[in-house]
Amino acid sequence: MCSPDNRVFGDCLESETTWRAAVDREIDALGWTAATRIDQPDDDVTIYAIDAIAAQDAIIHPEGPATFSLSVFLDGRGTLSIDGAKPLSVEPGMAVLFTSSGPVRGENRFVAGQRFNVIDLRFEQRFLVKAGGAPLARIGGDLLTEHSRPDQRVTLAGWKAPPALLKTAREILDCKRAHDLSRNLFLYSKAVESLSIVVDTLSRPSGRKSVFKSNDRAKILQAQNLIGSSYHLDWTIAKLARHVGLNERKLKEGFRHVVGNSVHAYLREVRLEAAARLLLDGESVTQAALSVGFESLSHFSKIFAAAKGVSPSRYVR
Repeated sequence: MCSPDNRVFGDCLESETTWRAAVDREIDALGWTAATRIDQPDDDVTIYAIDAIAAQDAIIHPEGPATFSLSVFLDGRGTLSIDGAKPLSVEPGMAVLFTSSGPVRGENRFVAGQRFNVIDLRFEQRFLVKAGGAPLARIGGDLLTEHSRPDQRVTLAGWKAPPALLKTAREILDCKRAHDLSRNLFLYSKAVESLSIVVDTLSRPSGRKSVFKSNDRAKILQAQNLIGSSYHLDWTIAKLARHVGLNERKLKEGFRHVVGNSVHAYLREVRLEAAARLLLDGESVTQAALSVGFESLSHFSKIFAAAKGVSPSRYVR
């Protein structure tokens, strides 16, 4: 059995069934449970407000299932990392976006004696689908590289939070409204506003110099748009490359660099998001699978469950 005395956690974690259990376990391992306020203004939105002092250096190995998290660090320094990717250093005034489509493990480090004042917003997949369902790779572009694992559809990105995001984070932290409809409406609106600010920020050009010529980049984006608008078609690397006028190698390398994912993984992700929307609209599992381009119902059900954490037949229940 792992001992909490040495402040190294995670090596004996059992398989988590929900992201909430994983987060609660991480907070408990840090000894921050009493310093954490949890609000759930809606079934699809959960807010963690943490105001704690790190009593000692801590290294934890969080492990959990698919999730979508937006955090704002008002105080505190440390590092966050995904297994197999470069650690992300966090400091006061930073925003951090973490998303995973399946089980993931990492390592977080926190230094003793510091105050950690953090807002962590968790959005359920249902909310994201209703809001448009755009995968993070489509929003962040080149920003989502060295700290992420696009091959595993896991994203970790950090940047200086804009003033508007810091303002909403402080408003959430300072909320003194009673636990009633007024409080829930206020917190829900601030959570959605925060996500809107982030989407707007990450949708802007990153300003980084691309290793691809502008003409090639335009063709790669054309390929991305083709998949997004015609995901039901039987796209292969060869077909897509011919359609946009790139050789296959440049398309594969460029797509991963610009979009943040491989062509096949991106096509699968877009199809699954489209299928999820159809299921929410009342389509049957068979209709949804065939409409978005899956020929095998069993294959669709298998990868849908792996990505969403629930079978398509139970997705809307």
